[in-house]
Amino acid sequence: MVKICFFSGDITRSGGTERVSTMIANELARQGQFEVCFLSLCEQKDSPFFYIDDNIKQYKLGERWIQPGLAYLPIIPKLRRFLKEKAIDIIIDIDIVLDCLSIPASRGLKIKVVSWEHFNCDYELTVSYRRFILKNITKRADYIITLTEGDKVRYGQVIGCAEKIEAIYNPMKERIVSYEGEKKKWIVTAVRLVYDKGIDYLTEIASKVLLRYPDWKWFVLGEGDERKKLEACIQEYGLEGRLVVPGLVDCVDEYLSKAKLFVLTSRVEGLPMCLLEAKTYKLPCISFNIPTGPDEIIEDEISGYLVEPFDCEKMINRISELVENEVLLSSFADRTKNNIYKFQMTSIMEKWNRVLKGLCE
Repeated sequence: MVKICFFSGDITRSGGTERVSTMIANELARQGQFEVCFLSLCEQKDSPFFYIDDNIKQYKLGERWIQPGLAYLPIIPKLRRFLKEKAIDIIIDIDIVLDCLSIPASRGLKIKVVSWEHFNCDYELTVSYRRFILKNITKRADYIITLTEGDKVRYGQVIGCAEKIEAIYNPMKERIVSYEGEKKKWIVTAVRLVYDKGIDYLTEIASKVLLRYPDWKWFVLGEGDERKKLEACIQEYGLEGRLVVPGLVDCVDEYLSKAKLFVLTSRVEGLPMCLLEAKTYKLPCISFNIPTGPDEIIEDEISGYLVEPFDCEKMINRISELVENEVLLSSFADRTKNNIYKFQMTSIMEKWNRVLKGLCE
């Protein structure tokens, strides 16, 4: 049986990268054709945030988090020993930064390296150390997985080797979920509260929308350093109980199922899992049309709106259109299912199996 190792910085974290990684690993393990494990640089929590199948073993290389740089050098021989001891056939790096460990560690061994990127290419090029890794190390991987078709093209332009790049979307749930009760006048945003997610834009937009529509609430689900901006906004505009920031919640589905609208104000995305989750609950979505991801999920003016980055007034107007027009909002909700097949697990696993089995030939 082919042995596959998903290599993570820390698989116990609660981000979208960890969520989709566990989903794919679980599905591969359930197929019974692969023996799957997770390896983390370290695990800062006692147990993973997302479910991992009982047949998938977890390992870690160390006890503390290590920043990319020279401190990575002693990890390479440790990783090499692990790969040999566990007889790993394919290692899947869940972030190109890990390529600078797995590619040298597997040198001379019959191990295939898959670099699975979770950011868009243009973002990688803005960060000096990630740009260096992309252009000098990632290109040496046996296969590269991008999250969107747009990025597949872009990566090919930047590093060449287009023949070994495949775009594989993150999966959404297998079925559209219908909420039996009456929908509430709720807007939801579910993101990490960090700069890249445009929390400053969110505060500007949410404050004006909520002041305009006092019978609506806006829930911001997530945690991070930018939380204080939301708290300051709540205090400044008297939005207690209406702009709600409950932090990390276990019941995201409960919010999505009851809401009427999902809004994303990110500066940077790979393929936003939050939009796919919203789509599962027939939620019309409004997002800045950033590269990459939103335009491959949202059909503009059909199931939601794409707004020019970072036009907050336009975003407010688009939200207002749907808040004020229940018929339009309902028609958008009905059309969220238009392009779901390419994001469902069956379609995603067809591509993963084709790539992995191709590497074993």
